[in-house]
Parts: sequence; C-alpha cells; structure tokens
Amino acid sequence: MVLSATDCHGNPVKVLCSDDGKLETQSNNPSANILLTSSSGMGVYADTQPIPTVDGNNRTGWLYKKTIANADKFNYYFYSQGSHPVLLGDLRSLVANVAIDNWQSNASVPFFVIYTKPTGSGDAGAWYHSKCAYAIDSSKNILLGEPVNLYSKNKPKCSHNGNRDIELETVINTGSCSPTEEILTVSLQCDSASLINTQILVSNLGYELNNGNQVYFNLIT
Repeated sequence: MVLSATDCHGNPVKVLCSDDGKLETQSNNPSANILLTSSSGMGVYADTQPIPTVDGNNRTGWLYKKTIANADKFNYYFYSQGSHPVLLGDLRSLVANVAIDNWQSNASVPFFVIYTKPTGSGDAGAWYHSKCAYAIDSSKNILLGEPVNLYSKNKPKCSHNGNRDIELETVINTGSCSPTEEILTVSLQCDSASLINTQILVSNLGYELNNGNQVYFNLIT
C-alpha cells in the first residue's frame, strides 16, 4: 500500500506500508530519507547543540550526546507547510523511533512540541501563537538501548519495525492550543535541563493526519 504525503518542505513523497500496517522504512523510498550532512539535515537539526553524529555502534539514525553540563539540547523540526495549512485539529498522531542510552530522569526522554502560527493577537511567544508539548510520565518503563516508538495523541496506524510503543501522555499547553490554529512547525526535542551524558538515538520521525495522509522520515548518516 502506498500512502500519499508531503515532506517537511511540502514536496510529495510516498510512504510504503504493508497490508498488515507495518512501515517499510528505508525501502524503495529515498525521498523520505534525510541525510545528516545534507542541507535538509542541517535544516532539521537547525539550532541543536551539539549537533548529532553517526552512532559508534553503527545503529541507523542520528546520535545526540550532551557533552557539557549546560542548557544544550536537540531540536529536530520535521514539519513545514505545503500547499495547504494543517490545523491542530487535523493532526492525528506524532511518532518517533528512538533509543535512550542513558537514564537519569524523565528529562532523558525526548518529547514532541507543536508550534502554531502567530496571529499578532494573544500570541504566547515571540514567533508562535501556541505551543503544545507531549512528554513522558514516570509510569513508563524505559530500557536502555531499546528501540521504541514514542508517540502522542493516537497510536500510529503504521507500526514501526515491531518496536514497543510508548505513549507520551503528559500534555503541557502554552497558549490556547485551539484545534483551529494553523501549525507552524513540529519538533522532537530533548530537555535543556537534561544532565551531562544524556544520549539519544533517533532513527525515524513522522506524523499522521486525520484525512489519512501520513509521512515518515528516516534519519540517515
């Protein structure tokens, strides 16, 4: 089955999903790959410090390691508007394939943030109207190095490589976060309060819309 979608630059891509709902990542779908060293890759991790690297154990994905005890973090932006705006109410699911290599607290686990377009009236931030975050809670079981699917809102229709699904159920809204607000961008990011040696591998990012459109990006090196 081929699902229609657009990439983070608004270009059409194809997402291959088998009949049993399993995502066929990195298979006949090069347009959904984002290379770490490409201009697209640099746009995704734009304001990340330190920048992601190749994993030393040859795992697929981008490895982030916090090397200094400061407010450094990663931000991976994986949505930009295409031909039509997407509203908060249009978004069905967010998902990321990750591995947590060092556990120190809930701040060791990345979270999703949706930013909506500023309107000039009641904006909660200088460059966005609302910010809607989805984070982990202390009831979730994290095993070091285990590839898992972090998701928010709804479980994604395409499962990812048989990984265990972990829902990010803690919702932190800044601003109104109305379903009618237009989405500006979406990111997976880690906590600036995370401790030194925080280490996170991210191999895939994606989102699904209520109209059936789905898009996933393989982070490759």
